[in-house]
Amino acid sequence: MGKRSREKQEKRMTEANQGSTEILSRRSRLEKIYLTIIQWGVYLTLLTPFIFIKDYFFPFVVPKTIFFRTVVDLIFIAYILLAVSNPKYRLKFNALTVSLTVFLGVIILTSLTGVNFMRSFWSTFERMTGILTFLHLYVFFIILSSVFKERKHWERILSVSILVGVLICIYTLTANDSISRGGGTLGNSSFLSAYLVFNIIFAIILLVLKSWAWRIFYGVSLIIFLSTLLFNPGGFTKGAVSALAAGIFIVGFGYLMFYLLSSKSRILKRLFFVLIILIILAGFGFSRLNFTKEKINTLWQSGSVQSRLLVWQTGWRGWQEKFFLGWGQENFNIPFAKYFNPALPLTFDVWYDRVHNVVLDTAVTSGVLGLLSYLSVFAVAIFKLLKISFKVIKRKNVFIPLGMITLLLVYFLQDIWVFDMVSSYLMFFLSLAFVNFLILSSNDNAEIQPSQEKKRISFSPFFGALLIIASLLAVYFGNIQPARASRYTVSAMAGSLENSLPLFQKAINLSPMSIFEVPEQFAKKMSSFVFDEKQNKEVLKNGFELAAEEVKKSIEKNPEDYRLYLLLGRYYNDFFYLTQDVKQLESAEKYLTKAIELSPKNQQTYWSLAQTKIYQGKIPEGVDLIKKTVDLEPRYGQAHWFLALAYGMNSQFDLASAQVKIAEKNGYNWKGNSNDLQKVIEIYQQLRDNQQLIELYPLAIKLDSKNARLYAGFAVANANLGKFADAKNLGTQAKSLSPDASFTSEISKFLDSLPK
Repeated sequence: MGKRSREKQEKRMTEANQGSTEILSRRSRLEKIYLTIIQWGVYLTLLTPFIFIKDYFFPFVVPKTIFFRTVVDLIFIAYILLAVSNPKYRLKFNALTVSLTVFLGVIILTSLTGVNFMRSFWSTFERMTGILTFLHLYVFFIILSSVFKERKHWERILSVSILVGVLICIYTLTANDSISRGGGTLGNSSFLSAYLVFNIIFAIILLVLKSWAWRIFYGVSLIIFLSTLLFNPGGFTKGAVSALAAGIFIVGFGYLMFYLLSSKSRILKRLFFVLIILIILAGFGFSRLNFTKEKINTLWQSGSVQSRLLVWQTGWRGWQEKFFLGWGQENFNIPFAKYFNPALPLTFDVWYDRVHNVVLDTAVTSGVLGLLSYLSVFAVAIFKLLKISFKVIKRKNVFIPLGMITLLLVYFLQDIWVFDMVSSYLMFFLSLAFVNFLILSSNDNAEIQPSQEKKRISFSPFFGALLIIASLLAVYFGNIQPARASRYTVSAMAGSLENSLPLFQKAINLSPMSIFEVPEQFAKKMSSFVFDEKQNKEVLKNGFELAAEEVKKSIEKNPEDYRLYLLLGRYYNDFFYLTQDVKQLESAEKYLTKAIELSPKNQQTYWSLAQTKIYQGKIPEGVDLIKKTVDLEPRYGQAHWFLALAYGMNSQFDLASAQVKIAEKNGYNWKGNSNDLQKVIEIYQQLRDNQQLIELYPLAIKLDSKNARLYAGFAVANANLGKFADAKNLGTQAKSLSPDASFTSEISKFLDSLPK
């Protein structure tokens, strides 16, 4: 090769090397950009619990979920680009990743085989915990597990979470807004407590691990968290506090066990077994104390516990019907109606869309397959953490795996009484990603041969492009459109009759998830105008017809949803009141009869159908329907009250007065309501029981002191008992209060008829 040829070749090699260097440099810059976007995006997701916007339908739920899903979609795009450019950021499969993937797969499978996949996928505005949200949580886990591989990264993430928690606590303790009292930006003290449990454990772990300067921050944060948890202005959350207390005992005992067993002293090792015996004896002795027994009995008899027990029974029966695959995510409302317990109204709550027990919730929606896959996530995570704890050399570092074991157990225990929303789900998947980091870090520290390395997921550019397109579609259809629908719904609910009609229709047309709740709000809005004489009757009638059609469309997509049939049946009763068209009563009867088929033990349907029968003039049939509600649960005071009113309408006043007394005995406080009192007074007027009347009128006057007719009626009752002086005084007061000239004239005649 000649000199000139060598020079040309060297020049080409130099240019090629320069080009390669430029490409590598450009890739490196792009990777840094992607990593920066992901890092700050993750910090943003941790602000999710702090998001609260009043202008949304369910303002404590919708803005949070939309915010979280949108940020995850955006950082997922950056992650795809990063994973395509550099294989080291691709997902590494291990036991925990596989178990979580299987769990998500089972949720999707059981939703496909369930009763309503659309509801399973989208969920409702009230919850927003359908498959779409779970997919985002899973992506969140993948990004955290694949990108953040150093301890300093995780210390920053957990510190940001703690800081957000502190801000939420400060807001909670200082908020003057009644709707934020106790729950802060999470809206409910139970949801807030579930969220704080994670940050409390994070703070304890970092308090032990970090230097003294940082310990001030974590220590103060821990004090704020515990103060909010224990002295919450909205009430003490027993489930979360009890679970946390048990968790702190577990981590303390676990550390002590590690210290004693790792000691070289035989005496300390023997002391471990002595401590176990002492703890067992102390626990047994404490459980035998009268104080403990009284506290347990009080808690057991509380309304919250009794309602949980009834709903758990319903959940159990629903699970037994679809044991293997369940009813599908977000579909507990179907078995809840089917197996409704008529004793539930005694707890003052008749609507549940969750079992309020993580085991039964998972089982009833995803069957035994879903439950086993869910429990396997905890089993794998805890088993791996235990393995890590035995490898720890520095004693203080054992707090990391022990703390995370404690966190998983506390989270699971407190979920026995409540259910998850996006804030607690966010923290749970964040915790799983941190556990995954600990597992992978432990494996990386061991000597692993190339053949033993975990396989990474393949990531072709074409596949990456598809995922980016899916993410952009998710941003628009999965987040922007539901957010717009939520805001339109709020505006429609607060608007005038004329303005609300187009707003409701826009909300329904914007997103598929609107079909589950917006038609219900549309119908309720129209019903609220029925008794308003100022409304345009033609516009109102048109609104009624539009709302009815939307509810029917919702029923087509939810043919087993009892609540929709009940709503539409009641709605047609109101429609009849507006139009006096008997065809509306035929429609009411049709839908309420179907509702009874779907939920044969729910008292609400029988009352509504009884109203239909009364409108039709079939009062005896209405009485028989209400009798059934009394038979379903004889202890339910309101059922006896409605039966008393029905007897009154059927001129069976002796039976009506008997039911009034039974209603009061069973807790229905008709004496505390002016309208109810006047209805009872009408019953005793028909019975001519003046002695009862002179006892009831003072109660009614106390509640409605400006009502001239009450004074007049009181005067008549006194006159009938020969108390003419009292009758004259009361009649004079009635005359002075009445603005009605004809009524005043009647009172004057009454006064003139009294003996001088």
